[in-house]
Amino acid sequence: MKVLLINPPIYDFAVYDFWMKPLGLLYLSSLLKKEGHQVHLLDATNRFDSYFKDVKSDSFGRGKIKFRKIPKPEVLREVPGNFKRYGLPAKIIRERIKDIHPEVVMLTCSMTYWYPGLLEIKEIIKSLDYEPILILGGIYASLLPDHAKKLGFDRIYSKKENYIEDIGLEIPKNFSWFPPPDYSQYSKLSYACLATSIGCPFSCPYCASPYLYGSKQDKETEQIAEEIFCLYKKGIKIFVFYDDALLIPEERFINLCEKIKKKEMAVSFFTPNGLHLRFISKDVARAMYETGFKEPRLSLETTDENIQKKLYTKTSNYEFVKAVENLTGTGYKKRDIYTYLLAGAPAIDFESVEQSILYVAKIGVKVTLAEFSPIPGTKMEEKLSDPLLTNNTVYYQYKKKEKEMTKVKKLAKEVNRSIA
Repeated sequence: MKVLLINPPIYDFAVYDFWMKPLGLLYLSSLLKKEGHQVHLLDATNRFDSYFKDVKSDSFGRGKIKFRKIPKPEVLREVPGNFKRYGLPAKIIRERIKDIHPEVVMLTCSMTYWYPGLLEIKEIIKSLDYEPILILGGIYASLLPDHAKKLGFDRIYSKKENYIEDIGLEIPKNFSWFPPPDYSQYSKLSYACLATSIGCPFSCPYCASPYLYGSKQDKETEQIAEEIFCLYKKGIKIFVFYDDALLIPEERFINLCEKIKKKEMAVSFFTPNGLHLRFISKDVARAMYETGFKEPRLSLETTDENIQKKLYTKTSNYEFVKAVENLTGTGYKKRDIYTYLLAGAPAIDFESVEQSILYVAKIGVKVTLAEFSPIPGTKMEEKLSDPLLTNNTVYYQYKKKEKEMTKVKKLAKEVNRSIA
């Protein structure tokens, strides 16, 4: 069977290729090929697609995605800023779908408020002179299946389902049984994204990981090291881990680093999802540094101890300070360490956010504000009229907190500039 996997264009106010790859589709591609299907990938947000010219990246493979300005949906009419469509033009997408002539089209969507891209693809499929099977999966489908049905998607598969009936594909019940992601679908890559595990043992009220994945499931460390080595032999030197809990347990992470080092590769690793502070021991910090982990990103969320106890029990200010000490003790510079702080969440007032920024700055590391978005299925979800309002660029505007958010953003930039 000829299957086309599509990562749709993105409709948003601001999007940057901060190591974005449709990892779920790439795992799916490997599974489908293993079953003998003919598989194609159409990644509309791939900056290195042959359609785009003069593509630029920073030294770590990140860069801007081509876009065009478009009218705002009515629900976003009062939100300041330009609304944009990022990715390949619809005409090019339609031509490629026609050329491939798939029997099955499988769509994904990672952010719930990016669903307009799905609608565009659905309309393109409807305009064809034949009707392929259209299947929707991914995070959006898992978190908002009823909304997806209202948009006209009848075949919806969540991350918790292990059998895709329309094509008779059985999804492995444990992540350790998954094959490597299929990066052969890309002709050019500046980095590769991987996951050594799915799920997280913590249940933070703003995070959907427990709902999506349940318990944490790990791949074998030797398996991950081999996946990295195979991509390295193809020229990839930058690797990005998508794990929600990469360092848990510590012994496994250290073992993974040992397996990677034995491969003797000149590579760099990044952790954009953030690291659990409690598990950055001296041994873990040393393993990170010696293996090539760059720009350690630490998940702190807030320095207000009362809020920490109320929201979660995964870290403390003491553990944050200790983690920074352990990292700098191995050779990391403070200016290269980033700390995630949550801004805009109902449980964290902006005065507390300011105090957290100043606390982190006093320690001497940089601040990255994680703008809150009420994710469906979490304890902090909010019943809004449209998923578009959950966009973190939109949400604080919707809540009339734009002045407060602007103020803490400015403060974060100021303290980061002061860190040499």
